[in-house]
Amino acid sequence: MQTKMETQKETIEKINKHKKTLPHIKKEELLNYNENTWDLFFLLLSNYYEIMDIETEDDFTDSQHTLIAYNIMYGEITTGGFLELIKNGYGSYIFESLFSETLKKWGAIQMAVNIDKAKEIYFENKFELEIARKAEDFFEMYQQYPAFNALDNEFFKIMNSESDKIKRYILKNINDFAIIE
Repeated sequence: MQTKMETQKETIEKINKHKKTLPHIKKEELLNYNENTWDLFFLLLSNYYEIMDIETEDDFTDSQHTLIAYNIMYGEITTGGFLELIKNGYGSYIFESLFSETLKKWGAIQMAVNIDKAKEIYFENKFELEIARKAEDFFEMYQQYPAFNALDNEFFKIMNSESDKIKRYILKNINDFAIIE
């Protein structure tokens, strides 16, 4: 059993570890970017990717990981849907983590429900979905898994409002995402 002092020491070590992966952003810059949701996301994400050139992603906070995962998921789905996300190797990254649970905590409940529905299909068909395919074979999967099409369409309906909820969470909890100077 840990003593209170050992627990506090671990907490301080964790904070110091994350300080090196939290970007330093000037308050004025944050104010310039907080109007547009994706401008704010890209302000943070571009800093994260610069930090990844120096530090390991393992040192990132859960909040940083979730925003990175959201960006990846958003890009994959807007390019080719959940099937594209899986084809490009992100199925386990999105579905085998606490990603959707974190989005619920952030207030993006509709997005989390959409992801959870895709997660069910993914786990029911994981072996088949993750087989490497030629492009023409991949396109046949859209007909084999029409439930993903419905989820893709739902994603497009909710993506802006749910992204705005994530932005509001980030602004309320900015210290989990950056050090503001």
